[in-house]
Amino acid sequence: MWDLTLSEYDFAPDAPQLAQMRAELVGIGEKERILRERSADREAYRYLLDAHRSSASALSLRAGVEHFSGGRG
Repeated sequence: MWDLTLSEYDFAPDAPQLAQMRAELVGIGEKERILRERSADREAYRYLLDAHRSSASALSLRAGVEHFSGGRG
């Protein structure tokens, strides 16, 4: 039937296409890595911003209580 061995198949014409595909995959992998890093950076920024808002809110509430209580504990 089909007697095809690897030695009979010419890989040379496919080599440039394979190299281009590998380069594209490397590029895609690099873009994915950058997006993951940016996402992690945004998540850390959100966490810090929330923490800052919470502490600022707590300080303003405490200042308001002190103002209305005339500075008494």
